[in-house]
Amino acid sequence: MSDEYSDEQLERVISTTAEWCEAFSKSAEFAALSAVQQRETGAITEFFAQYSYTHIGVTPEEWHPGVVWECCTEILPRKVSAEPAFFEAVAPVLTAFFNFLGARSMHRKGRELAKAVAGSREEAMRTAQDQSSWGPAKRFVMAAQEAGVDIQDPKALKAFMVRFNLQQVARFQPVNSSRPPWSTPDIPQPKHKKHTFPAPGSRYDPCPCGSGKKYKFCCDSTG
Repeated sequence: MSDEYSDEQLERVISTTAEWCEAFSKSAEFAALSAVQQRETGAITEFFAQYSYTHIGVTPEEWHPGVVWECCTEILPRKVSAEPAFFEAVAPVLTAFFNFLGARSMHRKGRELAKAVAGSREEAMRTAQDQSSWGPAKRFVMAAQEAGVDIQDPKALKAFMVRFNLQQVARFQPVNSSRPPWSTPDIPQPKHKKHTFPAPGSRYDPCPCGSGKKYKFCCDSTG
């Protein structure tokens, strides 16, 4: 397990996974996937590698079934903004990918990882469809897509962000407020204070603040 997070280490994680994915794309396992699954393979493997490192603290060489379960059933469904077809492709793609790594002796736990992915499929789909589990960023992007906004267009996305934020503010403005509807409310600045909840038993346990990150990479570092 990686002791410290670094951008350099993250680049190596992404690079290693990309090399494995390139080899995978030339395999019989990849050829057996559907056209949609093949198209999503690059994004799925990169998201898995990125979030397993940034949120759990493990590199590709350290992947194990527990990492697969947490990443596929909790982290990816909450963080990744994508259509249902993407999440439907996650289990088939990663199962084939991990089986490939195991069969070519590129990862010593490849077969175990593939089995863990297959077992996580239903739970992962339930979480992906449960909007209450989505993070703020995903909730915003999905709202933009539902409104027909081209999220690849920076200007359109920025304009939607302004409307979205005003709608969120309006939800919390008192009904009997005398403030004109077009005015900007006085939004209190966040107070930076030390957290009061007890630390979990291990620094690699989920952070009690509910961020989804491991305690070591969250409140343990901020105090």
